[in-house]
Amino acid sequence: MQAVVKPAPGPGAAWATVPERAPLAGEAQLQLVAAGICGTDLHILKWNAWAAGRVHPPRVLGHEMAGLVLAVGEGVETPRVGDLVGVESHLVDLTCPQCLRGDYQVCENTLILGVDVDGVFAERVIVPARNCRVAPPTLDPAVVAFQEPMGNAVHAAAQGDLKGQVVVVTGCGPIGCAAVGIARAEGARLVVAVDRVPGRLKIAEQMGADALVDTSSGDLVASLRAACRGEADVVLEMSGHPLLIQGALAAIRPGGWISLLGLGDSELTLDLSSQVVMRGITLFGITGRRQFETWDQTGAYLSSGRVDVSPILTHRVSLLDFERAFELAGAAEVGKVVLYPPEGGW
Repeated sequence: MQAVVKPAPGPGAAWATVPERAPLAGEAQLQLVAAGICGTDLHILKWNAWAAGRVHPPRVLGHEMAGLVLAVGEGVETPRVGDLVGVESHLVDLTCPQCLRGDYQVCENTLILGVDVDGVFAERVIVPARNCRVAPPTLDPAVVAFQEPMGNAVHAAAQGDLKGQVVVVTGCGPIGCAAVGIARAEGARLVVAVDRVPGRLKIAEQMGADALVDTSSGDLVASLRAACRGEADVVLEMSGHPLLIQGALAAIRPGGWISLLGLGDSELTLDLSSQVVMRGITLFGITGRRQFETWDQTGAYLSSGRVDVSPILTHRVSLLDFERAFELAGAAEVGKVVLYPPEGGW
């Protein structure tokens, strides 16, 4: 079958023929219907330091997917052949202390599709059946695939009550823009979106942001306080940028809480005593999605129409044209780039 592969260490990716197999016990075979490009895919494409230390080529890329179930292995009751499913990209061992507690999102032996094992930018994909979530019937396949990254935003936002709160979202990539929509749906009193890219701020506004803060101009803390009309109650941090995290800590009220999802490329120094402890700030480290409570929450937001992610899904491209798709995804002004099987078949 055909797939987008990282063939060897170094920058780039290639269209290649790769072997396939039938699903084993507990597995499902899926036909690609739609797939999203993530920042992780771009790191692997560019072969940054993280990718060089983690990924072992050859590797089929991609981890955000909507797929049609073609076959299932022995013992699989759900999903069924013909179901359209979203895919949880974190494969957990089910045996470590975290998994035994039900905290699968922090499994100490997690493997990630498209990173540690072959991913989803392929004609067909084999995944554990437990990782398939049958899609609400009304959802566009692009939205079904987007449930995976949106789940990060749902998990981050679920750490406390957002109703009536002043919520700041720092970093307005696709996950941050989804967080804006979630805060709006949860009845936040004021939603402030923070980024330096006008196109992303525009998407955040379409998702329901009341105020926009452009970090490229002026005093960040003063701008945040002005946009919040005082102080923030909650910060959903999606950027990993040290300046935005420091700004969030300076603008949040004593007793507020911050969900930290963004992964930065540089170290961050905090004075925990004065910035966190003495002000009663609660910090939540967010990784992945709760399996599978977060998927249920995400599906409910989308199928009910409480959160409409269509402004985020800005580009749709054939998988055959993956190089252009990667270029688009790396451009600052775009939202989510969605890949599709080629028209007319493979």
